[in-house]
Amino acid sequence: MESASLGNPITFGKIPELLLAVINVLLVIALPIIVFYLIYAGFLYVAARGKPEELKQANQALTFGIIGGVIVAGAFAILQIVSNLIEAFS
Repeated sequence: MESASLGNPITFGKIPELLLAVINVLLVIALPIIVFYLIYAGFLYVAARGKPEELKQANQALTFGIIGGVIVAGAFAILQIVSNLIEAFS
Protein backbone atom coordinates (compact mmCIF):
# COMPACT_ATOMS: atom_id res chain seq x y z
CA MET A 1 0.00 0.00 0.00
CA GLU A 2 1.30 3.41 -0.92
CA SER A 3 1.67 6.03 1.74
CA ALA A 4 0.13 9.39 1.12
CA SER A 5 2.21 12.49 1.69
CA LEU A 6 0.99 15.94 2.28
CA GLY A 7 3.19 18.56 0.64
CA ASN A 8 3.51 22.19 1.54
CA PRO A 9 0.82 24.09 -0.41
CA ILE A 10 2.65 27.39 0.01
CA THR A 11 5.08 27.85 -2.83
CA PHE A 12 6.81 30.89 -1.38
CA GLY A 13 10.19 30.39 0.21
CA LYS A 14 10.53 33.86 1.70
CA ILE A 15 8.19 36.31 3.38
CA PRO A 16 8.83 39.13 0.86
CA GLU A 17 7.72 36.78 -1.93
CA LEU A 18 4.50 36.06 -0.05
CA LEU A 19 3.86 39.76 0.60
CA LEU A 20 4.54 40.57 -3.04
CA ALA A 21 2.01 37.93 -4.12
CA VAL A 22 -0.60 39.31 -1.70
CA ILE A 23 -0.04 42.86 -2.95
CA ASN A 24 -0.30 41.65 -6.55
CA VAL A 25 -3.68 40.06 -5.81
CA LEU A 26 -4.87 43.22 -4.08
CA LEU A 27 -3.61 45.26 -7.02
CA VAL A 28 -5.62 43.13 -9.46
CA ILE A 29 -8.72 43.67 -7.32
CA ALA A 30 -8.15 47.36 -6.53
CA LEU A 31 -7.27 48.71 -9.98
CA PRO A 32 -10.65 47.99 -11.62
CA ILE A 33 -12.41 49.43 -8.58
CA ILE A 34 -10.32 52.60 -8.84
CA VAL A 35 -10.98 52.88 -12.58
CA PHE A 36 -14.73 52.45 -12.09
CA TYR A 37 -14.67 55.03 -9.30
CA LEU A 38 -12.93 57.52 -11.58
CA ILE A 39 -15.50 56.83 -14.30
CA TYR A 40 -18.21 57.39 -11.69
CA ALA A 41 -16.60 60.74 -10.81
CA GLY A 42 -16.66 61.69 -14.49
CA PHE A 43 -20.33 60.75 -14.65
CA LEU A 44 -20.96 62.96 -11.62
CA TYR A 45 -19.26 65.87 -13.40
CA VAL A 46 -21.49 65.42 -16.43
CA ALA A 47 -24.63 64.98 -14.34
CA ALA A 48 -23.84 68.05 -12.19
CA ARG A 49 -24.65 70.46 -15.02
CA GLY A 50 -22.99 73.34 -13.23
CA LYS A 51 -24.70 72.95 -9.86
CA PRO A 52 -22.14 73.89 -7.20
CA GLU A 53 -23.15 71.25 -4.64
CA GLU A 54 -23.06 68.43 -7.18
CA LEU A 55 -19.75 69.70 -8.60
CA LYS A 56 -18.34 69.60 -5.08
CA GLN A 57 -19.45 65.96 -4.76
CA ALA A 58 -17.84 65.14 -8.13
CA ASN A 59 -14.59 66.85 -7.09
CA GLN A 60 -14.60 64.85 -3.87
CA ALA A 61 -15.17 61.56 -5.72
CA LEU A 62 -12.35 62.33 -8.15
CA THR A 63 -10.01 63.28 -5.31
CA PHE A 64 -10.79 60.08 -3.39
CA GLY A 65 -10.27 57.98 -6.53
CA ILE A 66 -6.88 59.54 -7.20
CA ILE A 67 -5.82 59.21 -3.56
CA GLY A 68 -6.84 55.54 -3.60
CA GLY A 69 -4.80 54.95 -6.74
CA VAL A 70 -1.76 56.65 -5.23
CA ILE A 71 -2.08 54.58 -2.04
CA VAL A 72 -2.29 51.31 -3.97
CA ALA A 73 0.64 52.23 -6.23
CA GLY A 74 2.62 53.46 -3.23
CA ALA A 75 2.06 50.22 -1.33
CA PHE A 76 3.30 48.24 -4.31
CA ALA A 77 6.34 50.49 -4.74
CA ILE A 78 7.25 50.36 -1.03
CA LEU A 79 6.96 46.58 -1.01
CA GLN A 80 9.21 46.33 -4.06
CA ILE A 81 11.81 48.59 -2.45
CA VAL A 82 11.77 46.68 0.84
CA SER A 83 11.91 43.36 -0.99
CA ASN A 84 14.90 44.49 -3.03
CA LEU A 85 16.67 45.74 0.11
CA ILE A 86 16.10 42.47 1.92
CA GLU A 87 17.40 40.48 -1.05
CA ALA A 88 20.45 42.74 -1.32
CA PHE A 89 21.45 42.08 2.29
CA SER A 90 20.63 38.36 2.25
